[in-house]
Amino acid sequence: MLNDILRIADLYDAGLKHVQSRRDQWLKKHEELRDHLKEVATYLNANAAYKQGFFIDTMHAFNEDNGGTCAEMPSITFRTGSMPMHISFKNGIGEQKEYNEDGFRITFTPTITGQLIVLLFPHGSDINKAAAEPQYATLSVIDEPEQLTMDIADQIIEKGMQGAYYSSFTGMGETGPGAGDQNDPAAMLKAPKHNPIGFKRYETTEQAN
Repeated sequence: MLNDILRIADLYDAGLKHVQSRRDQWLKKHEELRDHLKEVATYLNANAAYKQGFFIDTMHAFNEDNGGTCAEMPSITFRTGSMPMHISFKNGIGEQKEYNEDGFRITFTPTITGQLIVLLFPHGSDINKAAAEPQYATLSVIDEPEQLTMDIADQIIEKGMQGAYYSSFTGMGETGPGAGDQNDPAAMLKAPKHNPIGFKRYETTEQAN
């Protein structure tokens, strides 16, 4: 009986070693991923017809209690810049207000267990103030970071960018492939959305500016 109890107690040691192994894997893999995604961003910046800009960020876990960062848990983010929505509001004295849409983010981030999750944060703007905070979609969960190849990373980016497009004002009126597929983690971003502009209506008989 004592041996059985000891076997259970030793699971903690085995579990800790596994966590440390996965964290070490990510510390090596994240540099390869960062460099690869920089190449992807450079290619898109040079060749994409629409120039919202593609960027790569490296971030670290932050602790607000002491203002410290954790070097063992970096994350890599593939993101776009903001996009003008080509809509403006002008008041009676000629002041003008224009709106931009925030870019999307695809973030490869480690968890406390050493596993890697990939999250898509969709486009968003404050043009519709009544809209809920944009949700995120889980694109992938990678148990062993060393198994993340650059081909797999490309597939994740392609999938995430397609989902992001359908969250943008340029694509939210379109029906994306798999929009009703509950097995697709980005399906919620592909369903057509028809939200009204979230501002009070101004009743007037005057000619519009």
